[in-house]
Amino acid sequence: MPDPLEITRRHGDERALATGAVLLAMLYPFFLKAYSAAAHAGGAWWWLAALMLAAAFAAPACGFLAAWRIGRRPLSQRGQLTAKRIALATIASPPIFTMLGVLLYMAGDPVADTTVWLAAWLLVLAVGWVACGSKARLDLSPPAVSARLRAAHGGSALTIIVLFLAMHLSNHLSGLMSEATHRQLMDLFRLVYRARLVEPLIVLLFLFQVASGLELLRRHTMRPADFFRTLQIASGAYLVFFILGHMNSVFIYARTFAHIQTDWNFAVGAPTGLLNDAWNIRLLPHYYLGVFLVLAHLTLGARVVALAHGAQRARADGYAKAGIAAAAVIALAIMLGMVGVHFAT
Repeated sequence: MPDPLEITRRHGDERALATGAVLLAMLYPFFLKAYSAAAHAGGAWWWLAALMLAAAFAAPACGFLAAWRIGRRPLSQRGQLTAKRIALATIASPPIFTMLGVLLYMAGDPVADTTVWLAAWLLVLAVGWVACGSKARLDLSPPAVSARLRAAHGGSALTIIVLFLAMHLSNHLSGLMSEATHRQLMDLFRLVYRARLVEPLIVLLFLFQVASGLELLRRHTMRPADFFRTLQIASGAYLVFFILGHMNSVFIYARTFAHIQTDWNFAVGAPTGLLNDAWNIRLLPHYYLGVFLVLAHLTLGARVVALAHGAQRARADGYAKAGIAAAAVIALAIMLGMVGVHFAT
């Protein structure tokens, strides 16, 4: 029988982990502001700029580590589940902050985005502190994850890859060669994914991914998870906000509100760029983690399918590690092109 004192100690640890993740999420925009200030100061302040940019990336990373530590063992109390879900929410700080900035800009910037950000996370902190303290028992038999829903989610993802994602990421990767290469491929690929019948289908598929992903998240967060499963869940949580924010930026802000082209200049924040603008710098972690986590999510989904079809766990895990490493490299290559590193002129 579990030791009540050990359960109480673990419960306090889990609330502390969730609280730490929220505090880092609250600081996320201020890390970016500090980077911008140090970068514009130039000279000997380059080390502070690098440190603050690393801290901005560390904020969602620490949220992931908190969620992993909380969720490694079966959850027996509702407060533990709340702590895990709060930690997972902090991982999505980059797309949430980016979407908040776009929405407030469209509203005429009635209040600073950092003010809304702090108020929202302080509310999460206060409500979460109480909710994470709940010792109400959880059902020891978490709801089964629907095989049909998993299959539909995976089939929808595969269709998105074929109709859009493979071309879109290849297009962005070509930016490492040159801006001209990117524009040429973009014009070619848009003949496919912007076709009159194809684009609405892609939008519907993405919305289905968000809705089905939220239901899968709800069920999977109630179960213990190893590193790979936690990363799959965490990437799903990130992508929910990334997809919604990206669709808002493209379809509502760019096409409807600002009436601008969503081309290379739009992606890289021209004319100032991603690195030299105090607003645009938020797009760097937003984009990098978006690319990395969508590829990691697909890799880990393939791992689950392989294991379900009898693959050896050691081999499946090895391929997953290679896929995650490749995702990090591809995301880095895309970001280098977006900040002005090109192999051809």
